[in-house]
Amino acid sequence: MIANVSAHRRANAFAQALEEQTPPGQAAEDRPPAASGEQPGVAPAERAEEGRMLSLAAELGEVPRPQLDPEVRTVQRAQLVAAMEAMAGSAPDPSVPEQRSGRGAHRASPLRKLRPRSRLTKGLAAGGLTVGVAAGAFGGVAAASSDALPGDSLYGLKRGMEDIKLGMAGDAADRGGIYLDHASTRLSEARRLMERGRSGSLDHESLAEIRRALGAVHHDAGQGHRLLSAAYQEGGSLQPIQQLSSFSQSHRATWTSLRDQLPPTLFDVSDQVSEVFDAIEEEVEPLRSLLPGAPSQD
Repeated sequence: MIANVSAHRRANAFAQALEEQTPPGQAAEDRPPAASGEQPGVAPAERAEEGRMLSLAAELGEVPRPQLDPEVRTVQRAQLVAAMEAMAGSAPDPSVPEQRSGRGAHRASPLRKLRPRSRLTKGLAAGGLTVGVAAGAFGGVAAASSDALPGDSLYGLKRGMEDIKLGMAGDAADRGGIYLDHASTRLSEARRLMERGRSGSLDHESLAEIRRALGAVHHDAGQGHRLLSAAYQEGGSLQPIQQLSSFSQSHRATWTSLRDQLPPTLFDVSDQVSEVFDAIEEEVEPLRSLLPGAPSQD
């Protein structure tokens, strides 16, 4: 017991002397008056040992502190976070046997089973999350581009998505239906471009955009008519004729109203679009009574 008290006393004396030691950059005469190694009742051997330890502490204090590399710090932080996640996941200690209740072994929840464990699965999960976020962002931009008009920043993306959809189509009937959808979109764009001229006359750039839109209506509707007519001739199904009839009935009135508003400089392309509608009507009219929803006739 006495030995323990003596060791404790020496430790406290050393700690006090270490605190009273001259800090780096301070002059010796500025040191507090209490000397670290002059405690009364201390043997000379103990004072010498304490002096050597104080000198060693002073030399260690003058050594520059190590600087941790930022990359190493990042890696160690990631390892600590992973260790904390493993601890939070209540991973069982292999040295302690698993406790079992009367109803059977403890089973992990379904969400805990889906938690990635290895570096590979964590990387795949992170990559999947990144792809999901990117796909969501691209889907939002693609949806926003659906209302773009010629000259807008997203109009090129809109046409690119249409080309992708057309390239993924299967047979001729599918491609013909997509061409009719594109013709409907171009007709709507021409109508909206014409509405811009209500506040004043259309400039040359606007007229050029309307001409290109109507030219695309003529091309896309003509291609759709050709492909759907060929699909009807080959298969005999009335579904292609039904698509042509729906397109003509849905957009003929819109086209008639828009055609009456066009300036004389666009009459040539206007006649081309009207010819496509007339050709579709000529093929649909003999078969209209056979289409679903048509009035029954003897």
